[in-house]
Amino acid sequence: MYPVSLNNFGFIRTKLPSPLYKNLLKECLQAEHKNPPMVSGLTAKGVAPHYFLIGKSNLENLTIFIHQMRKAYDKEFPGLGNTGVLSQDRPYCLDQVWINLQRKGQFVPTHVHDGVYSYTIWMQIPYDSKKEDPGSKVVEHGATPSAGIFQFSYMNIFGGGMIHKITLDKKDEGDIVLFPSKLQHLVYPFYTSAGVRISISGNIVYDVGKKV
Repeated sequence: MYPVSLNNFGFIRTKLPSPLYKNLLKECLQAEHKNPPMVSGLTAKGVAPHYFLIGKSNLENLTIFIHQMRKAYDKEFPGLGNTGVLSQDRPYCLDQVWINLQRKGQFVPTHVHDGVYSYTIWMQIPYDSKKEDPGSKVVEHGATPSAGIFQFSYMNIFGGGMIHKITLDKKDEGDIVLFPSKLQHLVYPFYTSAGVRISISGNIVYDVGKKV
């Protein structure tokens, strides 16, 4: 007897180069006053607001890094871009990039993105999600916390709901995850800090104006 795992798509995670992270963070810290706000289908009371990333150098350098990461993803999980809806192959490009500024009690509800691949970069985490939940003694005995976490949701082969929780604290600043755009995800609120949780998100789409 031997086990056979059924294939599925996952996500990959790494850390931004330090110079890129520092330059992006500088723009993020000024975004509320200098960057244009972004209105999305999620925009509502209690939801973390979004602002467009507009720094030319930041966008150029982030684009280079994201494309490198996408190629690494394709090696681990080949075939995500084979949608069968295009008559001809087209290259990928980055869509608009946005900054999320989440404060105490705010959240990002369950959603999916447009595009083929999406990414999230954790720029500033002002809390430790393992210490966020009331009844932290339960967390210490093996339960996974919910407050302050980033969560993926998906279905198993029986159609049952599954979740993957990512706990966050300061050591995760500068980390990036790249995942399929249609993979549901959400961000739970945090309660112990008056600081701002900052992340950057975006999508990789087909550039239909160019041929491969």
